[in-house]
Amino acid sequence: MKRIVLAAVVLLLAGYAGFGAMSLRERALRRSAAVHADAAREGLRGAYHVHTTASDGRGTLAEVITAVRDAGLDFVVVTDHNVRAPERAEYVDGVLVVPATEVSTPYGHVVALGVPRALTREERDRDPLGAIAALGGQAVLAHPFHPRRPFTGWGRGPWRGFEVVSNDTSWYRVVTDRAAGKVVRAAAALPFDGAGAVLALSEDPSDELARFDSEERAARARGEARVLLCSADAHGYPGYRAAFEAFSMRVPVRRTGDAEADARAVTAALLDGSAACVFDGVAPAGRVRLARPDAGTLALSLGAPPDPRARFTLLRDGRPAGALAPDADGAAFRCGGPCPPGDYRVEARIDGRPWIFTNPLRIE
Repeated sequence: MKRIVLAAVVLLLAGYAGFGAMSLRERALRRSAAVHADAAREGLRGAYHVHTTASDGRGTLAEVITAVRDAGLDFVVVTDHNVRAPERAEYVDGVLVVPATEVSTPYGHVVALGVPRALTREERDRDPLGAIAALGGQAVLAHPFHPRRPFTGWGRGPWRGFEVVSNDTSWYRVVTDRAAGKVVRAAAALPFDGAGAVLALSEDPSDELARFDSEERAARARGEARVLLCSADAHGYPGYRAAFEAFSMRVPVRRTGDAEADARAVTAALLDGSAACVFDGVAPAGRVRLARPDAGTLALSLGAPPDPRARFTLLRDGRPAGALAPDADGAAFRCGGPCPPGDYRVEARIDGRPWIFTNPLRIE
């Protein structure tokens, strides 16, 4: 009996060692590919929606900045609950720190971007969306489909952004669904590949994307627009760096060295639809730009040929319009004539896993 148990333990350890070796190899391949992607890099990469010890985060701002730098990112948007800290944008160790705040409202959490201060308790309780607009900022619905803290204030005021991905939502779904298998996979991957561990807990955000598309169609009818964001919603569990290596926001912003000006430019890009979400823990991307080079073509520029496993789906007004064909610069879709009016966005997946989500490109 002892021999059987010993043999089982040996086999288990050997299997885990093999899994670890495979995880380390995948991580090394991603890092090697990232070096090549950086040659075509355009704009800045950063973590949006991060908490520190100023509210319910595990790490200090200094620890967050270290994790941002170690993950190879350029900026971090700090969104502590009901405070705006630090008070001013700043560069620390080469990392641009963009101050914002996550507002606790009677109908869910809302990130306020571009506001000069945190909301007062009265503003939060009475009309938080209106207060954000009055302060010159714009609201982003934080984790709107969270199992415990969903957004329920639809129609209660103006908002611009919608978090289609949230690490906090993913974790609480695992807890609510008692998805032990995901927890085991994430725990097994964590010592070898932090980004892989984070993504092991996530799922395809099909419900969030469907609601986003529905809200975008309604907004278009009113002459407005919505933007999607992928939220780290990082609190330091299992670690900031793991969350920052899993996915990031890309913005077409050039660093000037003026922290206030650069922070305004990053905030504007997150809100004007020019930003894109990249799951770096799946594969790197040096550039992500959806454009219409001519009347009959929609092109996703990546600055290099895409991963051969990648599949690109073009959606028009939230409905599949076709597949983009890979090319030397990324992928392209030809409409067979002038592309008809609508809001077009691209979802790229590798082996079925989310890789890139662009914001809608509007054609009138």
